[in-house]
Amino acid sequence: MNRQRVLTILKYMILVLFLIACLYPLLWLIMNSFKTQEELFTNTWGFPHVWTLENYKHAVVDGKIGIYFLNSVVVSVISVAGTIVLSVMASYGVTRLKWKLSKTTLSIFLLGLMIPAYGSVIPLYSIFNKMGILNTYLAVIIPHITFALPTAIFILTGFFIAVPRELEEAAIIDGCSLFQAFRRVVTPVVVPGIVTVTVISFINIWNDLLFSQIFLTDKKKMPLPIGLTEFQGIYSTDYVGMIAAIVITVIPVIIVYVILHEKIIDGMIAGAVKG
Repeated sequence: MNRQRVLTILKYMILVLFLIACLYPLLWLIMNSFKTQEELFTNTWGFPHVWTLENYKHAVVDGKIGIYFLNSVVVSVISVAGTIVLSVMASYGVTRLKWKLSKTTLSIFLLGLMIPAYGSVIPLYSIFNKMGILNTYLAVIIPHITFALPTAIFILTGFFIAVPRELEEAAIIDGCSLFQAFRRVVTPVVVPGIVTVTVISFINIWNDLLFSQIFLTDKKKMPLPIGLTEFQGIYSTDYVGMIAAIVITVIPVIIVYVILHEKIIDGMIAGAVKG
């Protein structure tokens, strides 16, 4: 019993240390977002002596974080929605429908996992320039969806394969069309996988800097990662303003995870069981 207690205590101590290691960077950001520029350097690790909201006011009013925030919301929501719709239909098509090239098509989709985003910038820039869509939301949304699809399809195919075919057959016997069986019977079963893909895609797209920096030139269309660079000048950097802007940036990701964390865990467990 004593040995078991010691092991339990050690286990909880390790978990507490891991929790502190994960939470402390966020708590450090929040604490320093309420400090002045001078106090940031004189009292880096302690609580602020005077709590002030001037940094957030500066980030929103002078730094125009609200505009960048709205741009990130537009790009992320449209990109994630497009990724989910296309990946769900593609995964269903290559796993549930019987046709000769289904496995080949799936392999082609998964080849996208091997293509680096940085290697596609020049061809994409040339294509978008010819299409006349540079400096538009579309020039950022299309690459986001394209590079999110392979991962999404890779995850969702495992969920679709595990769905018993008897569910579709019973639905079709009851009078459902193939599309109705897909929408009303199969898709609700793979909701944990869809939520997992949604969160992964949202985090990657929300934090992306590359495509926005290359394909956008109008500051009114820039997302949050680009907006954070505005706090860095030629001769000085507004660190506390940047920290406040970073806190604003990470809030949506935390909210999404808090709301959907149970579904994410269910999806991960289901995926592990399928493996």
